[in-house]
Amino acid sequence: MKNDGQLIADHLITLINERNITINRLAVLSGINQSTLNALYDGSSKRPTITTIRAICSGLGISVQEFFDFPPYNEVEKN
Repeated sequence: MKNDGQLIADHLITLINERNITINRLAVLSGINQSTLNALYDGSSKRPTITTIRAICSGLGISVQEFFDFPPYNEVEKN
């Protein structure tokens, strides 16, 4: 099973591709260092902070709720 960092990296790649922007462009839009985004993008950042996620969401023009609205985060665990 993927860890949170890997799930966020996968979703970030999807969002960037959907918007047809680069990591560099997202860095400018979000005000985050490109090295921080690169670490998220390649999955080496295991636990991104909520501050970083908020900045990314601002750069993408989405809410934090929208950012986390993807499987497995939007699925209810079934016992």
